[in-house]
Amino acid sequence: MSSLSDQLLKAGLVTEEQVKKAAEKPKKKPFKAKKRPIKKKPVKKNEPSDLAQFYAERKNLENKEKQQEAQRKKEATRIKKENKQKIDKLIAANMLNDDEAEIRYNFVVGTSIKYVFVNEQQQQDLIDGKLAFTFMGSKRCLISLSTAEKIKAIDAAKIVVIP
Repeated sequence: MSSLSDQLLKAGLVTEEQVKKAAEKPKKKPFKAKKRPIKKKPVKKNEPSDLAQFYAERKNLENKEKQQEAQRKKEATRIKKENKQKIDKLIAANMLNDDEAEIRYNFVVGTSIKYVFVNEQQQQDLIDGKLAFTFMGSKRCLISLSTAEKIKAIDAAKIVVIP
């Protein structure tokens, strides 16, 4: 059997030079790194992307809202404290409790029954609606109706019982 190159030569499809050239083993060329032009990286500007900018703005807005809420709470606490001091001074200055009173007068606060000791004149004024009850700390205080109205004007949540 002859090789493929002999058969092609006999058939006249190739010349002897072509056969010799094909018989030689091709030499491998050594690897040479191609010189590539150095690409300059585009200089990134310090501008954030739209999404990053959106998140930064949202974070700033949330922080501002938190600060405003904290400021409102602080202001509300300060006002509440001032109102409590005003009411306590008003009650202390206008308290009509009599330490020597012996008549027990019952009154209702929510669902519980409380009492305070009054004299005869205070009992009659309570019946006529001229006096009211309030609390200063845990002490039950007897006050005039005008004082009760002043207290309600300062703080509507303050417990004032008008019989």
